[in-house]
Amino acid sequence: MKQKLWNWKIGRRSVLGAAAVWLIGLSIVCLSGYSHSVRAQPYPNKPIKLIVDGPAGGINDIWARRYAQRISEAMQQSIVVENRPGASGTIAAEAVARAAPDGYTMMFGGMNPLVAFPGAGGTVRYDPAKDLVGVAVSTMGYPALVVNSALGIKNLAELAERAKAKPEEILCGSSGIASVQHFACENVARAVGVKFRVLPYKGGSAALMDAATGQIHISVGYTAELEAHIASGRLTALAAFAPNRLPKFPAAPSFAEAGYAGLELPSFAGFFVPAGTPHDIIDRFNAEAVKAMARPEMTEWVKSTGAYYSPFKPAEFAALVRREQVKWKKMSDEMGIRVE
Repeated sequence: MKQKLWNWKIGRRSVLGAAAVWLIGLSIVCLSGYSHSVRAQPYPNKPIKLIVDGPAGGINDIWARRYAQRISEAMQQSIVVENRPGASGTIAAEAVARAAPDGYTMMFGGMNPLVAFPGAGGTVRYDPAKDLVGVAVSTMGYPALVVNSALGIKNLAELAERAKAKPEEILCGSSGIASVQHFACENVARAVGVKFRVLPYKGGSAALMDAATGQIHISVGYTAELEAHIASGRLTALAAFAPNRLPKFPAAPSFAEAGYAGLELPSFAGFFVPAGTPHDIIDRFNAEAVKAMARPEMTEWVKSTGAYYSPFKPAEFAALVRREQVKWKKMSDEMGIRVE
């Protein structure tokens, strides 16, 4: 009897043990299936945060919000724009470089924090060549030099005359140290044979506002952020850093037309994600951005600003960024623009 009882207990334990193993296995299968279903959800399945490397009202902010609206419609998911200006865009770039590489945190911009600032020796806590990956370029644009209208300066010759009469008293506002606008101010000063005092701001829109209100004399901006100031009569466009006159400001010649060749300053703005972001996510966003930019109203808007759009693939965009990094590093060395 004791032997039979012992065998029954052993058998019971075996059955219970087998049942436990079966339940554990079932749980693993279920959890695995759940995990797979979560991963299999199509991108994007939640809002995307788009960090802009400039202030509200600046050119990158204007472009970012316009593009985000069109792309979010195509992807049927909201894109939330967040401005993080300052330090020539490096604050935004660092935030995105440190974000999870899942496609839900992006940067819009790139010219200042990835090219101009580090090219001039600026210290950054990310690798401009490795930590951020270009997803899609949006716009290649050209800035213009503007002056406070109350000064009565109508052209470059008059600006040079005023600057020579008061050496280093002309204040030129830039969007930060070693930014595109900083290079533009220095290029103009060299071209006309004078010296300006270049003042760094947290973004181009702040510099332009001070120029419009007479706190500084001149600044540099792009069509979309200049249009209202010029229409109000507070700013006057003197010349464009472009091959031709900008469509919105036909009275302002290009620098070459005004007798100062070699002052073209094209710059780009685009979408970037942290390194390590899956290729399928990058390719999906790139495809939607290209489709959004092909819409007639977007094409016409970009054209009206004197800019142009290039539907680069991610690899082509990466090649563009590398070329610009080399070019601006050389310009920095030649002009002696260094971040101290």
